Amino acid sequence: MNTFLLYLTNHFVKCLPSSRFFGLRRFLYSKCGVQIGKNTKLMNIRISTAGQIIIGDNTFIGENTYITGGRCTIEIGKNCDISHNVTITSGTHEMEPENIRMAGKDICRKIKIDDGVWIGIGSIILPGVIIGNKAVIAAGSVVTKDVPPYSIVGGNPAKIIKKYNTDEKKWEKILR
Repeated sequence: MNTFLLYLTNHFVKCLPSSRFFGLRRFLYSKCGVQIGKNTKLMNIRISTAGQIIIGDNTFIGENTYITGGRCTIEIGKNCDISHNVTITSGTHEMEPENIRMAGKDICRKIKIDDGVWIGIGSIILPGVIIGNKAVIAAGSVVTKDVPPYSIVGGNPAKIIKKYNTDEKKWEKILR
């Protein structure tokens, strides 16, 4: 991925009106190495990564969303809706107890967001997380662990609130 081109693209995209120029945004980010599906709408987002980013068809990514990570892949499926101010990060640092002020070794874990996922405003998706098909992440959630398909999670750290029973076609509340 061309880091300089990505830097220019991130700053140029911020100057474009947020409700237009979806095609231009897709074109610019694809030139930076991001794989973007058809009819995907990117608002004024920021991408900062050396890893591979794959975004499926018909996905919407909202204003001020930040996608970052180390050398790991971030894969976002088809028909996803990612709200504004979401952070998706596949990289972090391991902290060493003897010198907590200094960042330890880099940690990089792939993130996979399956098809039809809805991520609420202000949520944070941390390294190594897999979010199953048609799952819903409530606004402001911090997702630290995998999310099963057809479930709603919320909170910090995010916990399952409801699951969709595909046999009975209804939501079931999870007792905590």
